[in-house]
Amino acid sequence: MKSWSLPVLFSLSLFPLASGASAKRAWDSISNPLRMDANERNFARLPLSGRATANPLRYWSSDYWAKKKGGINYRWNAPRPAGLNLRSPAREEVLHMSPEQLAQLAPSEKLDLLSGAYDYPLKREIARYANPAAPEWEGICNGWAQASSNHDEPKPITLVNADGVQIPFGSSDVKALLSWYYFRRPAVDYSRMGGRCRNKADETCDQDLNAGAFHLVLSNRLGLKGEGFTADIDRYKEVWNHTATGYQSRITNNRVPRRYGRARGTARHVRVKTIVDYTFVLKKNSWEPVLGTVNQRSTKRTYEYYLDLDASGAIIGGDWITAERPDFLWSTGRATEFTGNMEKLGEIVTALGI
Repeated sequence: MKSWSLPVLFSLSLFPLASGASAKRAWDSISNPLRMDANERNFARLPLSGRATANPLRYWSSDYWAKKKGGINYRWNAPRPAGLNLRSPAREEVLHMSPEQLAQLAPSEKLDLLSGAYDYPLKREIARYANPAAPEWEGICNGWAQASSNHDEPKPITLVNADGVQIPFGSSDVKALLSWYYFRRPAVDYSRMGGRCRNKADETCDQDLNAGAFHLVLSNRLGLKGEGFTADIDRYKEVWNHTATGYQSRITNNRVPRRYGRARGTARHVRVKTIVDYTFVLKKNSWEPVLGTVNQRSTKRTYEYYLDLDASGAIIGGDWITAERPDFLWSTGRATEFTGNMEKLGEIVTALGI
């Protein structure tokens, strides 16, 4: 990781304080970087690049389990994948099914069978959630983001239910179940910065996630701690939660047009261009893990913004240049238990050691 030294910092353009400091340049409480444990603010001590290296088996790609396709009722491993209006096999049928036939069932059906629940309560719960008329983007990407941030990527596993039926789970089956549990459960240790923007005409969307605060989270979480965090990478109505796993920043210009304001206390400005890597959705679900293979997917977003620095070199505000930017940032802690009709998911997590 590379940081800028103090001699380089002092080569930046100096500005006298403006008498009417621009309030929008400093962050509001909703955009306070302390919400995301970004404690170090001195620009010279913050790396200009970083990656999520603290937990190398996390931040795996997954399906977002589209609502219109049936969510995790989707039989992704079947010859003809489907997730709506399914007829699930009765107990006597299950007892005579081959491992190959069982492997083709939906993640929800498999967990119900592992629980010995042949009336399929989990599958019925998800059927009530599914909607073939839902927009394409609606799914459980927020559950996937939490699951992939808190659990190592699952491997395939076969577990036996009380009737002696061996239930095979592929990697994508376990990912689906984890994603649904995190989607539904109350968040643990939830932290969020910035608000959701629903309308391009809403001017408050421009600065509710301050550019300076965003850079502090990047450089503290990924640069100093090697930890990822989740961002809604679409600014407006649609929500696409993806986990940031790396970034590369560079100073592009030390001179800032005077039409730009500054946060109160600003002594100098820095113009920064940053490329952020985000874990992306799977192109196709898989039986085996994808980390370290060509099937692990990522996407890049490029952002450019100004940072406001005070006389000590601390970042105290900023302003976006590019129209593209994250909507909000967030993270959660790991689930401490699995309950209800997903209790057996805890058995899978324990058996896999994830």
